[in-house]
Amino acid sequence: MKTAEFSRGIRFAVAAILPLLVTAQLGEIQIGIAMAVGVLLTSPSDVPGSLQRRVVGVAFSIVIAVLATIITGFTLAHPMFFIPVLVLQIFLYSMISVFGFRASLISFSGLLAVVLSMAQVSAEGGVVIHALWIGVGGLWYLLFTLLFHYLLRRRETDNLLGEVFELTAEYLEVRSRLMSLKSKNRKELEKELFSLQTTINEKHEIIREMVITRRKKFGRSGMVRKRLLIFIELVDILELGMANPVDFSKMSKLFVSHEDKIALIQDWNMALAAHLRIFGHGFWHKFSRAEEDSLHDKRREVWKKFQDFEAVANRSGDEEVLLVFRNFLTFKEKQHQKVLSVYRLMREWKGDEKIKLKSKDAAKLLTTPDYSLKTLQDNLDLKSPIFRHSIRLTVVMVLGYFVGEYFAVQNAYWILLTIAVIMRPGYALTRDRFKQRLYGTLIGGAVAVTLVFLIRNQVAYGILAVISLVLAHSMIQRNYKTAAAFITLNVIFVYSLLRPNVLEVIEYRVLDTFVGAGLAFLGAKFLWPTWEYTTIKNFIDGSLRANLDFIKEIEAFYTYKSSLPASYRLARKKAFLAMGDLNAAFQRMTQESKTDKIHLGKTFRIVSLNQEFLSASVSLGIFIRSHTTTKASDHFVNYVSVIKANLLNSVENEDILKEDRSEEIGEAEIFYENLYRELLDLDRNESSGKEGVRERLQEVQILMDRLKWLLEVSEGLAKILTKKA
Repeated sequence: MKTAEFSRGIRFAVAAILPLLVTAQLGEIQIGIAMAVGVLLTSPSDVPGSLQRRVVGVAFSIVIAVLATIITGFTLAHPMFFIPVLVLQIFLYSMISVFGFRASLISFSGLLAVVLSMAQVSAEGGVVIHALWIGVGGLWYLLFTLLFHYLLRRRETDNLLGEVFELTAEYLEVRSRLMSLKSKNRKELEKELFSLQTTINEKHEIIREMVITRRKKFGRSGMVRKRLLIFIELVDILELGMANPVDFSKMSKLFVSHEDKIALIQDWNMALAAHLRIFGHGFWHKFSRAEEDSLHDKRREVWKKFQDFEAVANRSGDEEVLLVFRNFLTFKEKQHQKVLSVYRLMREWKGDEKIKLKSKDAAKLLTTPDYSLKTLQDNLDLKSPIFRHSIRLTVVMVLGYFVGEYFAVQNAYWILLTIAVIMRPGYALTRDRFKQRLYGTLIGGAVAVTLVFLIRNQVAYGILAVISLVLAHSMIQRNYKTAAAFITLNVIFVYSLLRPNVLEVIEYRVLDTFVGAGLAFLGAKFLWPTWEYTTIKNFIDGSLRANLDFIKEIEAFYTYKSSLPASYRLARKKAFLAMGDLNAAFQRMTQESKTDKIHLGKTFRIVSLNQEFLSASVSLGIFIRSHTTTKASDHFVNYVSVIKANLLNSVENEDILKEDRSEEIGEAEIFYENLYRELLDLDRNESSGKEGVRERLQEVQILMDRLKWLLEVSEGLAKILTKKA
C-alpha cells in the first residue's frame, strides 16, 4: 500500500472518530454521528491537487451534502413528493460529473448524502439540525485536512514524485523487454505500456498542478523550486524513454546478427530503471556516492564496448549498425545525465539553480477544467456518456428503492448505496466493480463471521472497526475488491457495537449487496449502454490532432532555431495526455464482452500506430533540441507537409492533400540517401574534421529515418481511417 494512500486513510479515520469520542463524553452521540457522516460525505473530493481546488471541492461537497440531507429528510415521509425529488436529485448530482474527475467525486458525495439520509427518518424540525451538524462535520474535516496540508505538504508532493519514479522505472523496464528481437508477447507488452503511460500521465497532471501553483504562491521557495526541477527531469526521462531511434521492424533486421548490442542497451536501460526505483523507494534517503558511482561504472562499460565495436565496424561493413547503435546510446546518455541530475538535486541542491520557465508559460501547462454552464448544456444529449449514465443511474436507483420498499428490506438504503458505488458511465468499469464488490463483500462477510465467533469483546470490535475503516479508505482508489471487503468488515463491526444480533446484520448486508450489484450490472448492460467502440473515435481524433500540433512545433523549432518556446512543451504535454486518454479508452474497450468488441484488431492497430508516431516525433524533437543542426531544407518541409496532410486526412476522413506529392517525396528520399552516402564516405576517409562530419552524418541519419518512419505511420493511419480503407 502506498504511503500517500495510507496517510489519507489515517486522516479520514481520525477526522471521523474524534467527533464521536468527544460527543460521547458529552452525552451527545447523535451529534457525533452526524459530524462523522459529514466527514464521510466531504472526504471523497479531497484528492491530491492544488490547495485551491481541494478547498473548493470539499466546500462544494459540504453544501451539496447539507442540501441533499435537508431535501431528502423533508420529503422522505411523503412518497408522492419523495419519488420526483429522488429522481431529480440523482440526475442532477450525476450530471456534475461532466466537469471532470474531482467533480465526479463531488457528485458521488451528493448521491451518498441522498442515500444515507434515507437511513434515518427524523422529525421535520430535526432534519435541519441534523443537516447542519453534517455541515459542521464537513467544515471540521476541511480544517483538519488543511492542518495536515500545511504540516505535510512537502511529504505529499514527495510521495507522489516517489510513485512516478517507480512507474517510470517500470515503463523503462517494459520498453527494454520490447526491444528484445525474440520477444513473442509484443502485443501484451504494448498493452502494458499503454496502461502505464496512462497512469503516469495522470500522476504528472496532479504533480504539475501542485508544483506550479505552489511556485506561483511561494515564488522563490527552495522546496518548491527543487521539486519543480525534479519533476521537469522526470518528464524528460519519460520522453527519452518513449523516444525510439529506430522502429522495431527496422531494428529486427538491422541487428539480427548483433543481438549483443541490443542486450547492452537493455542492460543500461534496466540499470537506469533500478536507480529510478531507488529514488521512488527512498525519497528521503541520503544518497551515497557509491550509488551514483555504480551508474557511472555501467556507462563506462557500455561506451567501452561501443568503442570496441566501432574499431571493427568500418572494416566489416557494419557502418549503418554502428550509426544506429550510436544513436541508441546517445539517447541513453541523455537519460543517464537526467538521472544524475536528479541525484544532484536530491543530495547537493543549494537553491541557486535557475528554472528556465516563466510563470506565464508555466501556467499554460496547467489543465484548467471548463466549469461553464455551456459544458453542462452541451452534455444534455443522449450522445453524451455522462447524460446517458445519469439517466441510467436514476432509473436503476429508483428501481432499487421500489424493490427495497416492496420486499420490506431491513436496510433498503444499502441497495441504493451499492448501486451508486458500482455504476459507472461505461459497461466495462461497471462490470468490474460488480465483480469486485461481490467478491469483496463475500470475503468481508466470511472474515467477519469468523471473527464474531472467535471474539466476544465490544472493545475489540471497536478497534477492528477503526482498523478496517482506515484500510478501506486507503485502498478504495487502488484495489476496490479489497476496499469492499474492509468496508463490509467496518459496517459489521460498527453494527456489532449497536445491535446484539450481528449475524443477522451480515446476512442482510450480503443480500442487499447482491441485489444492488445485480441491478447495477443489468442496468449498465441493457439501459442505454455506453460502449467504448462507439466513443473511441473521439479519442483517436484527439490524439491525431495533438500529434499534428506537436509535429508542427518540431517543424517550427527546427526551421527557426530559436530558444525552446512554451508552446513546444504545451504541445508535447497535450500529445502525451491525448495518447494516455486513447490508451485508457482502448483498455476499457478490451474489457467489454466479446460480442461488443467491434473492430478490436483494427483499433489496436490505430492505437499502436499513434504510439509509434508519437515515439518517432519525440525522438526527432529531442535530437533537434539537443544538437546543433543545419538549416532546414526544402526536402524536410516537403516531407513534413505530406505527413501533416496524412494526419488531417485521418481526422477529417477525406483527402486533404489534393495534389500528388509522391515525386517530391521521392526526390527528398534520394537527396537524403545521397547525402548520407557522401557523408559516410567522408567519415571513412577524413583524418581531420571528423567530429563535424559525424555530427552531420548523425543528423542526416536521424532525419532520414524519422521522416520516412513518420511518413509510413501517417500513411498507415490515413489508409485505415479514411473512407478509402
